[in-house]
Amino acid sequence: MNRRNLWKPILMLLLTLFAGMYVLPTFLGEGKAPSWFPFQKRLAFGLDLQGGLELRYTVDYKKAISDNLLRTRESVIESLTVALAVKEGKEPEALTDDEKKAFAARFTVERTDFDTLLLTFTNEADLEVVTPELVEEQRGDLRRQVPSGGQIALKMDERRVSQIRDEVVNQTLDVIRKRVEAFGLVEPDVRKNGDTDIDIQMPGVRGAQVDQVRERIGQTARLAFRIVDRSPTALTFFKDNEPALAAFKEKFPEKGALLKMDRDASTGQWYVRADAGLTRGKGDSLAKNALFSFLKTVKIGDDHTVGYEMVETREDNLIKERFCRTFYLWSRADVTGEHLTRAMVLFETQGEPYVSLEFDAIGAKQFEDVTEKNTGEYMAIMLDDEVNSAPVIKERIGGGRAKISMGGNRNPREILQEAQSLTTVLTHGAYKAPVHKVHDTEVGPSLGQDTIDAGMIALAVSMLVILIFMAVYYAKAGLITDIALMLNLLFTLAILIGFNAALTMPGMAGIVLTVAMAVDANVLINERIREELRAGKGTRAAVDAGYTRAFSAIFDSNLTTAIAGVILLNYATGPVYGFAVTLLIGIVVTFLTQVFVTHMIFDMYVERFRPERLSVGI
Repeated sequence: MNRRNLWKPILMLLLTLFAGMYVLPTFLGEGKAPSWFPFQKRLAFGLDLQGGLELRYTVDYKKAISDNLLRTRESVIESLTVALAVKEGKEPEALTDDEKKAFAARFTVERTDFDTLLLTFTNEADLEVVTPELVEEQRGDLRRQVPSGGQIALKMDERRVSQIRDEVVNQTLDVIRKRVEAFGLVEPDVRKNGDTDIDIQMPGVRGAQVDQVRERIGQTARLAFRIVDRSPTALTFFKDNEPALAAFKEKFPEKGALLKMDRDASTGQWYVRADAGLTRGKGDSLAKNALFSFLKTVKIGDDHTVGYEMVETREDNLIKERFCRTFYLWSRADVTGEHLTRAMVLFETQGEPYVSLEFDAIGAKQFEDVTEKNTGEYMAIMLDDEVNSAPVIKERIGGGRAKISMGGNRNPREILQEAQSLTTVLTHGAYKAPVHKVHDTEVGPSLGQDTIDAGMIALAVSMLVILIFMAVYYAKAGLITDIALMLNLLFTLAILIGFNAALTMPGMAGIVLTVAMAVDANVLINERIREELRAGKGTRAAVDAGYTRAFSAIFDSNLTTAIAGVILLNYATGPVYGFAVTLLIGIVVTFLTQVFVTHMIFDMYVERFRPERLSVGI
């Protein structure tokens, strides 16, 4: 071969050696490769082969829109108050608190659906203040509906609802993917399914790791700081609902037996508590379920929300009681996790871990303002609906820092693990909408091993039959094809390992299909070479013409297959996705080995041995 072209076989030899070393640990078995060996990564198998965890969650985008609409509701109330004052010829800035309350008493703003606000006026003539300009100032996506009596509805544009749905689902998809990748798992598959569902497949997840994955993915961890309402009506809110509690106990005696009224000595609020037993576990779930079931029977206004807290009371370091209790809070959260920049685990002087929070400039200013305005009040630090703690605000807090204490009379290692898990969730983002589990399946490994064995046998037999056929039918040209086929399989496995991709059963089918396509490419090439030799051309001219004439057909067939593979890659999930991965890898490798490598070997053979006739099975 011309010395200028020596780099081709040298490069191919180096690639082959590298791929061989990369794949070797897979064939040696787990832990069999020497510690000094530069490559230790092995080929991983997919969920259908080695078992693991399969989850499906649905994103409650309506809750995200509904929460956002509540913030708009407050702005609408302020704007309507100003508009009514202007209508009466008064300066809005000069209004006293009593005058503002008087104007606000002339209408109500209720959220009647997740995307709708209903404005009701005591005087129908006041409807005229709800102008298109006023609505546009609140939100550009709100649409005025036809007034009816003293009412008018503001409904979100349907296209905007669809847009928000897609944004929320995609954001949730990214958050879940980051959380899953934080485990360092092999090729976790996190994909959107339909409009609101998200499928998660994690091969190789077993034992205690299964519960960790479920807990971390399922934790929405939406951080919010809310003020405890201590107005006279708020203090007695649950006490006033004592008849509703009595009715609930009569209707659901088993759940009702866990519930009772109590009063907080610090805040002065009456609250409902549910007994959870002295140990963590099933009792916690029963208590929360009983509490939530009762709360569904209580009407809570849009401007308030109810949080819950797990409380432990101790005496001489022994737990005397554990219960889940309510907090009656303002729904408005002036500080949220949206401006959280850092979450990390630190330790108290006593050695107890806690999660330290740091906010950006906007969050720090919000935190400073809310603590200044509410000095002397109680601020609930909440993760989702759960109150972590509700300390009293003693003074304005600057610097944009807060902390979440883990607490609990538990094993220090367990507390630390919970703090680290929470830090991971906060660092990788919180969901903007609640996620609800739809499907949860733990796939056992025993079925996977049987499938692996059957798949390996099928792959080996198909390869062996093809290699023998090509060697017999095309003689020396068939042997060149066989060399390229072995390189094809070697490079495919090396790429799968290098990209941390898992091999699935359909993936094995993709490899078999790739081998068939590779053989098809070489059959086309060999047949074209035969035709050129029959036409009387010399060996080198026949080889060059054979590759030139076959290339377009090979390119077209692989291109159409690649298009189908790309479609599967973008829209398929699970095992079918694995098929698409190996298929696309196989197409690229086929071009490298079956076209360029075989052509290079033919050139080397012709130049080195200068045969009068090529052995292509003629």
